[in-house]
Amino acid sequence: MTFTEYCTANNIKLQKEDIRHLKTCLKSIPKTHHKAVVKRYTEIWVTTRDATERSVAAQNSGRFAANVWLRETACGEPQEP
Repeated sequence: MTFTEYCTANNIKLQKEDIRHLKTCLKSIPKTHHKAVVKRYTEIWVTTRDATERSVAAQNSGRFAANVWLRETACGEPQEP
């Protein structure tokens, strides 16, 4: 199953900015880790989305949590609080 098929099957509504952000971060880590990073990214998105009640807020919560994790952990760019 491709990344896009997985996202569709799990109702992960990626926007162009999400894909661009993910691709940019993947460039900074070894290719051998890409699959694990993408897997964790989507797990965080789904878990956070499912814990949020409203549909639009759920997608936004999932997107935010997954992108923060990607930026701070996978890409090694901690942000100021």
